[in-house]
Amino acid sequence: MSHLIPDYVFSSIYDITPALLAKHGVRGVLIDLDGTMASHRAALPPDTVAPFICGLRDAGVQVLVFSNNNAHRVGTFCEALGVPFVSSARKPFRKAFDRAAEQLGLKMDEIAVVGDQIFTDVFGGNRAGALTCYVQTLDRRFFWINARYQLERYFIGRGQKQMEARSHHDKT
Repeated sequence: MSHLIPDYVFSSIYDITPALLAKHGVRGVLIDLDGTMASHRAALPPDTVAPFICGLRDAGVQVLVFSNNNAHRVGTFCEALGVPFVSSARKPFRKAFDRAAEQLGLKMDEIAVVGDQIFTDVFGGNRAGALTCYVQTLDRRFFWINARYQLERYFIGRGQKQMEARSHHDKT
């Protein structure tokens, strides 16, 4: 059950800072595409994504888009950003995370997994040994995605409580 609880819970990717990642020794980020960086209906990245990616890169954090979607969808999106990607990743299987870490040339404890799904991004990232950052999905208005969110709420809440407790402990 603990593999379903994220290390961090954020409203969006824009709340994830290079300073937070550095605090945990993170040198690379595996970031989900659909629902995390853009709606699954957006063919190209919103204007706000490129500066976010640049901020990570400027801080020395490698970025790899890590998606279960097909190569055409992910490739078109990533080409506009100039970032490498792994498509058809088969998250949450461990082999997918190992392949992505190898592509970055990093160990899993140097990687953060950022995504909007508990049962793929968080579960897989935790099992692989990465720092996990859950972000609220951009696609909650779609029926099936909202239904999935209802199943994930308990684990998101547990992650928020652990994050708050850790923050309180750090201040003392």
